[in-house]
Amino acid sequence: MSTAILSTKGQLVIPSEIRKALHLQPGDRVAFNIEGERLIMRRDETKRARLIRGKFGRPVLSAPKNAPAMTPERVKTLLEDLA
Repeated sequence: MSTAILSTKGQLVIPSEIRKALHLQPGDRVAFNIEGERLIMRRDETKRARLIRGKFGRPVLSAPKNAPAMTPERVKTLLEDLA
C-alpha cells in the first residue's frame, strides 16, 4: 500500500509505483468513486489509441480495449484513406 499527503489545494501526488502499474502518463484522465469510506481511483478508459512507453522505453501505440484488430490490410486501408 502506498500513501500520499493532501496539499492545502486538495492535490495529491500519485506514487510512482501506482502510476507505473496503471501506465499513467501526464495528461491521462483518472476517475474517482466513493465506496463506503474508501476512495477508489482508476484510469479512465479512453476511446482512442495512445502512445505509451514500451518494454525498452520506445513509444508504442496502444489501442483501447475492444478495438478492432489492426491487421496489415486494415493499416493499408487506413493509409489509403489518408492519401
